[in-house]
Amino acid sequence: MIDLTPIGIIHSPFTGHGQAPRQGRSSNEKMKIEIYPEYQQGIGTMSGISHIWVLYWMDRADRNTLFAKRPEWTEKKPVFTTRSPSRPNPIALSIGKIEDISDGIITVTGLEALDNSLVIDIKPYVVEIDCIFDALNPFEKKE
Repeated sequence: MIDLTPIGIIHSPFTGHGQAPRQGRSSNEKMKIEIYPEYQQGIGTMSGISHIWVLYWMDRADRNTLFAKRPEWTEKKPVFTTRSPSRPNPIALSIGKIEDISDGIITVTGLEALDNSLVIDIKPYVVEIDCIFDALNPFEKKE
């Protein structure tokens, strides 16, 4: 049994399918992550943290697919080899750049969340842990 409790909600200018960018890093749109009052102490000052991992629930995604296809692909690929929001458990993992923190609200850029997406967790982005320079790029075009 898995018991998840949302810790907040995302306020985004994107309200429907197809409005959000494919990857949030290509967007400068500001979004507000409203942390629910009972979890606000968990924010602290976030001193020394410029970016955060935001895990949120993509409630409008199709949960009944095991294959995904981007427009530039010639065929579908297994969903667990893609970043598609449509998957059995539509959990998003995005990096947000902190723009401001005030009164339980973390303002970020770099997310592709739709408005009212529920936040599952937030973790600091740590270069020494999260950046793997010699990792393979599965989306690299091979000539």
